[in-house]
Order: sequence, then structure tokens, then C-alpha cells
Amino acid sequence: MNRWIELVMAHMLPWPIGVLVSASALSLVIGVTGLWSLWRVRRVLNAVTVIQDRVNTLTNSVALLTDTTESCFRAISMQLQFMQSSNGRVASRRPAAAAPEPPVETPSSRKAKQRRVIGAARRGEAVAAIAAREDLAETEVALRLHVGRDQQAAEPKRYGSLLS
Repeated sequence: MNRWIELVMAHMLPWPIGVLVSASALSLVIGVTGLWSLWRVRRVLNAVTVIQDRVNTLTNSVALLTDTTESCFRAISMQLQFMQSSNGRVASRRPAAAAPEPPVETPSSRKAKQRRVIGAARRGEAVAAIAAREDLAETEVALRLHVGRDQQAAEPKRYGSLLS
């Protein structure tokens, strides 16, 4: 058997260097291809984490929307049940009447309303009571009081005979 090995080795002596060079070139190509594939897989996996974060955000948003919708339907159902039990019928939809034109407020009526609001506040009336009596929103009453306080601070003091 040693004779066969010696015979084969004698004939292979001229080309083992060529075999080694081609084998190393092939392994280099395979290694570069493997690195390129690894780099591509890494980029894809990074994109997957970004997509997964977006999907999680979308899932949370849809869950919140679903919960809100369910609670709204539950509230409407309870209101309808209450209306049926109290009236014995579901309230019918009335045709919408034309909204009356709001009265035009003149500057003198605005000033008078401002004086009434400030006077009521000085007398210690609650903002809600003033708003109900003057047919204003509570925030508008608070705004009028704030504006009135600023106007009083800006007015010069009147003394003696000039006081009217």
C-alpha cells in the first residue's frame, strides 16, 4: 500500500500548489459571500425590530380605540334602557327647529352686563349663579371679572368732587 501512495504522490507533486491556490481562492469567495450574507441578515433583523415597534404601537392604539368604543356603546345602551324604563318608550327624534337669531349686543348693553357681573361678584355671588342669571358661560363670567379687574387697575383714581 505504501507503494501506491508513493506512486500517487510522485505524480501529484507538480500540481498540489495549484490545488492549494484554487482551494484557498474558493474558500475566500465562500467566506466573503458568508460575510455579505451575514451583513444582509443583520440589516433585515434591524428592520424587523423597527417594524415590530410600529406594530406594537398600532396594536396598543387599536386596543385603546376598541375599549373606548365598547364603553361608548355600553353607555348608550344603558341610557336607552334608562329611557325605556322611565318613559316606557324610546324618545323619538324631533325635527330640528331653526335656531333663533341671537340678539345683537350693543356696546352699551355689553357695558351694562359687565357692570352687573362685576357688581354681583363684589356682593359675593358665586360665578355659577352670575352665569345662570346673565345667560353666560362660567368661563365668560370669569373672563369678564378678570378684564374688569384689569380695567379698574388701569383707571386713574377719582377723588372729591370728581367722584360721580
